[in-house]
Amino acid sequence: MTTKQKSGIFGFFSNSNHAVEELQAKIDAIGKSQGVIEFNLDGTVITANENFLNVLGYSLNEVVGAHHRQFVEPAYAKSNEYRQFWEKLNRGEFDAGEYKRIGKGGKEVYIQASYNPILDPEGKPYKVVKFATDITEQKLRNADSQGKIDAIGKSQGVIEFNLDGTVITANENFLNV
Repeated sequence: MTTKQKSGIFGFFSNSNHAVEELQAKIDAIGKSQGVIEFNLDGTVITANENFLNVLGYSLNEVVGAHHRQFVEPAYAKSNEYRQFWEKLNRGEFDAGEYKRIGKGGKEVYIQASYNPILDPEGKPYKVVKFATDITEQKLRNADSQGKIDAIGKSQGVIEFNLDGTVITANENFLNV
């Protein structure tokens, strides 16, 4: 083997190690700011990070081996929608959105999350990783604001116009004036 070949091979492994280290650093950064939980394809929990556990109020021992359904309302866990959710993940399709989840003691938690199937070298899913952000406070603020708007609509006459002055909507109080 020539010196040039040796340096090329060394360079390959050196770059490869750097890529692995950089990838690990990215994963660590995600774990610092996001709740992360891993599931088997049957929905049982493999592991979860502290951020996830803190949001839902559980310890790692309480969730490992438990099913994802413990984090959802019982009626939803029995629904076709929930079954289809897991079928989709098992096909290797991701799912993202806002979700209502149930924490320890029945605490309602809202998260912005993505469920990401992890594929083996043949392209078949073998587990699901969820990245989640707690949006409960934001949801509560929005609900409070909506409640205030609804209260105004019940006590005041309200009319909504287009920019050209055309009436879009008018509430019952306005129409009764």
